[in-house]
Amino acid sequence: MNNSQLDKCRKRLEQFLVDLLDPVGRSERRYWGSVYVRGLLLDGERKSIEPMATRMPEGNVQAMQQFVGQSPWEWEPIWERLGKRMTAELEPDPVWVVDDTGFPKKGEHSVGVERQYSGTLGKTANCQIAVSLHHVGEQGSSVLGWRLYLPESWAQDKDRRKAAGVPDEVVFKTKWELAIDIIDQARSWDLPDRLVVADAGYGDATEFREALENRSLHYVVGISEQVGVWRSHQDFCSPIQRQRTTAFSIFIRKPKTDKCSRSRP
Repeated sequence: MNNSQLDKCRKRLEQFLVDLLDPVGRSERRYWGSVYVRGLLLDGERKSIEPMATRMPEGNVQAMQQFVGQSPWEWEPIWERLGKRMTAELEPDPVWVVDDTGFPKKGEHSVGVERQYSGTLGKTANCQIAVSLHHVGEQGSSVLGWRLYLPESWAQDKDRRKAAGVPDEVVFKTKWELAIDIIDQARSWDLPDRLVVADAGYGDATEFREALENRSLHYVVGISEQVGVWRSHQDFCSPIQRQRTTAFSIFIRKPKTDKCSRSRP
């Protein structure tokens, strides 16, 4: 991009942030909020406060840290405004995609970091994991919410929690429980319900599928070869043939019928 194109992009972003950042309150918070967002969008591998501040002429480490870590503003209204704005842009025929992302870490002090399997990395590694819900359509996608997964070892370690500043109300939740929390959050914004899509990491959990059923949400989820799924004890889907070459099946709850089917990907 040349300077003229960058200037146009900046003006569009600033206009977008006028409405988005209104709930944070005072004008100085809104200003440093916009600086922080621009820092996240600029080039540069590290996205922590100090390196971002050095890449911007108006960057100020203390002011940006104050905005992120100490200013008393609520994040929920920001997410709601972003969710409503972006979902209105991404039509037609969107779905909700549940997924999780691994963030590799070298140390052991970041909240939730542990040696754990990450689909993003394709292996077990020292990382953090965040569960997310995405509104996905033909024109693109937008994240509706994130939750940092806190492993049980972290949740039960009082000293580690205190050192990292983990609030007392944060307790251990499985990834599928975090996913349902985000779905409930999105539905509380009066967004239209969408077909929920997830891989076997979520589809294998009977509780996750039941939670979607209880919310009258249609879904398509992956299930492992070892998992059996049926509609009821009296009336269940016919068994599928097992094939060693296929790692998983797909369980579909069809809209407008309460029949289930399984198909190979």
